[in-house]
Amino acid sequence: MPAWFLLLEPEPLPAAENMARDETLFHLCHEKKCGFLRLYAWEKPTFSIGVSQKVERALDLEFIRRNGCEFVRRLTGGKAVLHNVEITYAVASSEDLFFKEHDLHQSYMLISRVLVQAIRSLGVDATLSKGSAVELSHSHNPCFSFPTPHEIEVQGKKLVGSAQKRDKEALLQHGSIPLAMDYDLYAGGANFAAEMLQKSMTTWGDISPCGPDELKDVLVRGFRDFVGADLVQIAFSPEDLARVAELREKYSSDAWNLAH
Repeated sequence: MPAWFLLLEPEPLPAAENMARDETLFHLCHEKKCGFLRLYAWEKPTFSIGVSQKVERALDLEFIRRNGCEFVRRLTGGKAVLHNVEITYAVASSEDLFFKEHDLHQSYMLISRVLVQAIRSLGVDATLSKGSAVELSHSHNPCFSFPTPHEIEVQGKKLVGSAQKRDKEALLQHGSIPLAMDYDLYAGGANFAAEMLQKSMTTWGDISPCGPDELKDVLVRGFRDFVGADLVQIAFSPEDLARVAELREKYSSDAWNLAH
């Protein structure tokens, strides 16, 4: 049986649906040794926050609602992200290549290296960040306001923001690759300065003439080469979608999104 699977979502999806689908893949990896690469987009501009963030510090909910955006708390860590015009990736796996002699930081670095090599294959000089001062990483600043170790930069600006959830059996890592950015919207929803975001981050549209389909293709090829196997393209089964529906209720609820 194939061990690695590819899910290419044909249409943008609501925030709660996207997070429910990622968590479902994480649970499936607990049931057998397997891995998934999922590429997707968002139906509305959405602010996501890390699982341990305090929403009242990380986001301006009044601004977000007034501007017709969604917000959701992720299962993973990290800081506030605006998902708008972007490619979002998710990797869920229980395969040994992420667990044998590797901890969270090492597996995070492995995935980041795959992303860097894929991006570089399109002629973009991407590198792995060496990170910022500890006080920045412990702040309430948004994700793209500073580079953390092993994230992807281009010319000193952050291009990809990622976060991981991991236990002893499986991991889920997902991340945002902005194709373009509304800096005023991101700044307003994340309690930050637009000009500071413009100094700290970049977008795919700013650095490459290649389109999103080309970027998706090299991401798929990069992960295929990394795992040494074909990624069998699938869709969620009816049984999986029933799990998704249960988790969608969680990610739609104030009990989850406004916790902490």
